[in-house]
Amino acid sequence: MKNTMKVLFIGDIVGRSGRKILAKKWDLLKNKFNFDIVICNGENSAGGLGINAKTAEELLELGVDGITLGNHTWGQREWLSQAFHYEQICRPINSPEEWPGYDHLFIEKDQFKIIVINLLGQAFMQPVLLNPFQMIENKITYLKEKYQTKNIIIDFHAESTAEKMMMGYFLQDKVSAILGTHTHVQTADEKILGNGTGYISDVGMTGPSNGVIGMDKKIALRRVLDQLPSTYRLEKSDQVMLNAVLLTLDARAGQCIKIERIFLEEKL
Repeated sequence: MKNTMKVLFIGDIVGRSGRKILAKKWDLLKNKFNFDIVICNGENSAGGLGINAKTAEELLELGVDGITLGNHTWGQREWLSQAFHYEQICRPINSPEEWPGYDHLFIEKDQFKIIVINLLGQAFMQPVLLNPFQMIENKITYLKEKYQTKNIIIDFHAESTAEKMMMGYFLQDKVSAILGTHTHVQTADEKILGNGTGYISDVGMTGPSNGVIGMDKKIALRRVLDQLPSTYRLEKSDQVMLNAVLLTLDARAGQCIKIERIFLEEKL
């Protein structure tokens, strides 16, 4: 039995260009990194705001095993009625029970088992949900017992770098990895905390690289220069990047052995 599991986590997929570069680079990623499981954050995959059945199907058919969301979970209103149809997609675990959909993922593939949790931060975030620090430990204990695995990856979708770091130290040696998402800028602080918890403040984004975190730069500048309301729109540049991390886990111990940043960029 293989003891080492490789998990590819892809940073926030933004719009069609994000989905396109992932499809284009899929074989390259598979051949180079030989991953066992693929997870992505898809909360911006539909037009840059939210997810829907069409974009979910596109990512899952490509081979993605699990999709996490975040503060834009309901960016596409139709997802309110679609969420329960996708056990491979999870909303934040600290959201109200009334929210449709699933609050965690359990992936069992080949001989591997892994739990994936989407957790929303509080600092500078809307909506403000249950305090993630106060509720997450009991959830982790419960899920480990339920699925009989120590492999747990947390997508901590948060604005504040300090809050992400605090969560990393709070949960070190209790989970396999804590991966920051939401700010769309890949950080250079990947490390292993304690005896085996992979950490990075932000995985980055997968989408247009010449905009403002994926959005049209002219509109973004107008909002700050003219102080006039403008609806954000996706950047249409053909320069696209893919940000991800590759985790190598000891699948029996639930510990991260290695965390590696991935950055690809090209014209589509």
